[in-house]
Amino acid sequence: MKKILLYTICLSGTLLGLSGCSDWLDVNKNPNEALESTVSSDLLLTSVQNDECYYRISSSNVHFLAEHTTKSGDYSGTYPFLTGGVMPQSFDDYWRRPYSRIANLKNIERKAIESGDTGFEAISKTLQAYEFRRLVDMFGDVPFTEASAGSEYLTPKYDDAATIYNGLIEMLDQAIGLCDQTLANTTYNKGALTSADIYFGGDFKAWKRYAASLQLSLLMRISNVSDVSAKIKAVQDKVMSIGENATSNPGYYKGQSTVNGSTYVKMNPLYYLYGYTYLDKEYSGHKSSVPTEEVVSRLRNTNNPLLRVFVDPRRYLANDANGRANYDRFDLEDEYYIGVPFGQMSPAQTNYASKIGFGVVSKTCDQETGPAQNIIVMQGSLVGFYLAEAALRKLIDGGDAAAKKYYEEAVISLFNTYETALRSDASTWPALSRPAGARPAITGTAAEAAIEYLSQNDAAVNWDLMTTTEQKMNAIQTQKWLSLYMVDPLEAWSEVRRTDLPVLHASNCAQYSNKMMARFLYPNTEKNLNPDNYRSDIDVFTTLIFWDKENPDLQKSTTFQ
Repeated sequence: MKKILLYTICLSGTLLGLSGCSDWLDVNKNPNEALESTVSSDLLLTSVQNDECYYRISSSNVHFLAEHTTKSGDYSGTYPFLTGGVMPQSFDDYWRRPYSRIANLKNIERKAIESGDTGFEAISKTLQAYEFRRLVDMFGDVPFTEASAGSEYLTPKYDDAATIYNGLIEMLDQAIGLCDQTLANTTYNKGALTSADIYFGGDFKAWKRYAASLQLSLLMRISNVSDVSAKIKAVQDKVMSIGENATSNPGYYKGQSTVNGSTYVKMNPLYYLYGYTYLDKEYSGHKSSVPTEEVVSRLRNTNNPLLRVFVDPRRYLANDANGRANYDRFDLEDEYYIGVPFGQMSPAQTNYASKIGFGVVSKTCDQETGPAQNIIVMQGSLVGFYLAEAALRKLIDGGDAAAKKYYEEAVISLFNTYETALRSDASTWPALSRPAGARPAITGTAAEAAIEYLSQNDAAVNWDLMTTTEQKMNAIQTQKWLSLYMVDPLEAWSEVRRTDLPVLHASNCAQYSNKMMARFLYPNTEKNLNPDNYRSDIDVFTTLIFWDKENPDLQKSTTFQ
C-alpha cells in the first residue's frame, strides 16, 4: 500500500489543507486521508503550487550545495552536506515530496482530460515538467513513464535521465499548444482558476511564457551534450521577457494562528525561514545559515550595490572573540561585509561575520510589509542570462552584441527586482541588520545603479573591458549564480555543475573529496519499496548527471584564521 501512495495518490503529502483559509498556508499540514475522487482540481493546484514555493527555498542543505550559504559560528554539528558524509536516508524527503506533488498533478491532468479542460491540462503538464526536471537534476535516472501510473506499477522502472529530459521538452511543447488552444477558445471559463492559480491567476499568456522559459532551461542544461541550437532558436521569442518575474502569493501576511493545537505560519516562507518571526524575533534559519565568503567577496570586490540587500554587515568591527577569524591578516579589519569561508566548521561567531540580508528576505526592508511579499517562481533575469550564454556560444543569432545586450538587461532586471530594498533607509531595518557599517541606499533608480555598476572600470563586470570569451562566460555565469541567491539554490547548483563557473571552493571540512557534490544518492525509501530498480552503485562526487561533463577538483576554502 505504501508503494501505491508513493507513486499514485500521495494526496496527504502535498494537499496542504482542506478546512479553509485559516490553515491552508501551512506547508507542513497533513490532512486526514483525503480521497482522490473528491478533491477538486483547483484545490489540488493551489496546494501543489504553494508546496513548490516552500520546497524551492526551504532546504538549507541545497543552499549549502549552491555555496550560497554555510553554517554559522553559533551552531555545532557534523553537517554531512558540507563534509560529504551523506547517507541514503539524507535524501528521502527530496524524493518523496516531488513525487507527491507529481501524483497530484497527474490527478489534475486526468480530470482535465476527462472534462476537456485544456487550461488545467496545460498547467498540469507545465508543472510536471518542472518537478521532473528537479528530480533528474538531483538524482539522474528516475521513474518517469511508470511514475503515478496506477497500481500495476508498484515498483516503477527508472527511465534514462537524458530520455526524460527529451520527454519534458516535448511535454512543454504540448503545454504551450494547450495554452494556445485555451486562449483561442472564446468560451473558456477560468472559473476557480482566477483565485486557485496562485502563480498567474489563470493568465494563459503568462503560462505560455513560463512553459517556454522552462523549456529554455532544459535546452541550455543539455546544450553541452546535445545539438539543441535549432530548438533554442524556436523558443527564444516565446519566453518570459527579461524584465518580468513570475511570482506567487497565496495571501501571505504577517501573522500566525493556532488551530487544534497546531501552529500555522501565514508569512512568506523565505521571510520566516531565513529572517524573522511575526513577532520580529530572529528566526532559527537566520542564526544557523550565513552567506559564504564566496558570495560576499564577489559582491564586495565589484562594488555591487546588491551587497546591502543580500548581506547584513557584521555587528562588531573586530577579530572574532574566540580566535576563529583574524581579519587583520587579510586586510579586512575595517570591512563590515565579510562572509564565512565555505564549510568552515568553527567559523567566527555571527556578531563577527555577515548574515543573510534583511533586504533579500523582505524585498522591501520593512518589517510590516516584508512578510507579505511574493515568492519568486522564476526570474526574468535567469532567462536573460541563458540567452546571453546562447548568443555568446552562437546557439542563437546575434553574436557578441546580442550576448552583451542580454547580459546587461539581465543584470538591470535583477537590480529592479530589489529596487525597494536598494533604496530603503537602513533605519527601518531590524536592529540586527543595521550596524553602523551598513552600506548606504542608492540615490537614483535601480536601473541607473545597474548601468553604473556595469560601466565601472572592472573587467569582471564591464563587458566592453572583457577581451576573451572565457571572461564573458565567467561574467554571465557569476551574475546568474548571484541572482539565484535565496531564490532557487537547486538551479544555481545545477548551473555551476553544468558550466563549472563561477569557480568555487571545495568545502573546508570536506572529508571525502575535494569536488563539489555532483548528485544525490537514491533514498532509503527506494531501497525498501523498489529494491529491483534501486541503484546502490552511486557516488555523490563521481557519478555525474548526464548533462554534467566534468566535476573538477577544487581548492578548499581558506579560513580567516
